[in-house]
Amino acid sequence: MSILSELSERVPGRAHGPGATHYDAGRTVFAGVGEPDAVVRPHTADEVAIAVSLAAAAGLPIAVRSGGHGMLPVDGGLIVDLAEFTSIDVGADGLVTVGGGARWGDVAAALAEHGLGISSGDTRDVGVGGLALGGGIGWLVREHGLTVDAVREVELVTAAGEVLNVNADEHPDVFWALRGGGGNFGVVTRFVFQASPADGLVGGHVQFDQSEIPAVLRAWRDVMRAGPDELNSTLMVLPPFAPEMPAGPQLAVALRGSEEQLRELLEPLLSLPSVTNVSLAPVAYGDLLEDAPPGRPPFQFVGGNGFVPDLSDEALLAIAGAFDREVPTMILLRALGGAFSRVAPDATAIAHRDAEALLIVNGLLPGDATPEQVAATKVGSDAALAFTTGTYGNFSVERGDEVIQAMYPPATLERLRRVKAELDPGNVFRQNHNITPAG
Repeated sequence: MSILSELSERVPGRAHGPGATHYDAGRTVFAGVGEPDAVVRPHTADEVAIAVSLAAAAGLPIAVRSGGHGMLPVDGGLIVDLAEFTSIDVGADGLVTVGGGARWGDVAAALAEHGLGISSGDTRDVGVGGLALGGGIGWLVREHGLTVDAVREVELVTAAGEVLNVNADEHPDVFWALRGGGGNFGVVTRFVFQASPADGLVGGHVQFDQSEIPAVLRAWRDVMRAGPDELNSTLMVLPPFAPEMPAGPQLAVALRGSEEQLRELLEPLLSLPSVTNVSLAPVAYGDLLEDAPPGRPPFQFVGGNGFVPDLSDEALLAIAGAFDREVPTMILLRALGGAFSRVAPDATAIAHRDAEALLIVNGLLPGDATPEQVAATKVGSDAALAFTTGTYGNFSVERGDEVIQAMYPPATLERLRRVKAELDPGNVFRQNHNITPAG
C-alpha cells in the first residue's frame, strides 16, 4: 500500500497527492516546486504523529513545511505541511504560544498591541518553525538575543510518533538541540516564546553613494561598537538592482529610544559626504519586517556567510574589495554582540557567540553561469569570508557534511549527533541541513 493510501485511511481528509490543491500548495516553496510522494496537512499533533510514524515505518524521508521561504523543493517522501498550526496566544506574563506553521508577520501583529516583540526573521511571510529552530537573527538580536534564546518550550513529534513536551526540565538535551539544530529531531507543532519589550522604536534607512565604501564600513563598525544594546542595524552594499535600489551602501537601523538619540548615535555615519538620503522616524516593530520577493530571482547567488569575530580594518578592506570586482556583488553585515554574545557558546546549538557581525557575501551570476564562472566568483567571495568563523545555516542554501561542519564546532556537532541518534536513528528527518545520527 502506498503512503498516500495509508495516510488516507488513518487521517482521512488530511492526505493529498498529485492533482490536489493542498498537494500543490505544500510542494511549492520559494525556491521551486518538488515532487513528494504525498503531502499531509494535519490538524492536531496526534495526526502529525500518525503521519510521521507511517512514513518512518516505510523508510520514507520526511520534510516539514512551516513557511516555505527557506525550504528547498522536495522530491519523494512525505511533506508535513503545518498550514493548520497558525494559532498565536499572548499571555499576561509575556509568554507567547505560537503554532509551528505561523508566519512572523502575524506574530509581530499580534504582539504589537502589547508593546512586545520576538527577535524574528526579516520578512513577514517567513515561517516561525524553520527560523526558530535554526537560530533567528532578527531586529532585537542585540537587545534580546536570537529567536532560539527566547524559546521556553516546544511540543515535538518524534520519528517514533511520540508527542513530547520539551523544555529545560523535561528532555533538557533535546531542548538544547532544538535551539539551533534545525528540523533534524522531529516536527515542532507548538512553541512557547518569552516576548520582550519592543515599543518606543525609531528606525529607518540611510543611503550612501559608492564613493567611499571603506569609510562607510569603518564608521558603521565604530558606531555599533560604541552603541547600546538597544541599537540594531544591518548594513548592505548593493549592486545596481533597479532605479529604486541604487548601488552603494544602505543602512537599515532601529533603536528603542528617541529619534534625537538615534541621530546622535549615527552622527559619524550621517556626517559622511557620501550620504544621499536619510529617512528616520518612529516605527512599529512589525513595520521593520519586509515583504518577501515574489519568487526566486532570475540569477544565482554565489558566495557564503560567516560570523566575524573582529571587524578589523583589514577585514573591512577585504569586505570592500569583494564589492569592487566585475561580478555584481551584494554584501550584508548584520550587527551582533550585546545580548547575542552574553549567551554561553554551549548553552544552545548556536555556538559562535563571540561574533561582532554576521557577514554575507554573494556574487550575482546568471542562472546559466558556467562552472568556471561560479568557481571564480566563489574565490572572490572567499577573500572576505576568510575573516569569518562558522556558517549560519538559515542563510546557507548549500547542503552537505562540509556545511554542517562549518555550522557547528566539533563538540557541538557530536552532542547534536547523539541527540539525533536517540530521537531519529533512521534519519528520516534528513531533508534539511542534515545531522547524521551518532554511530
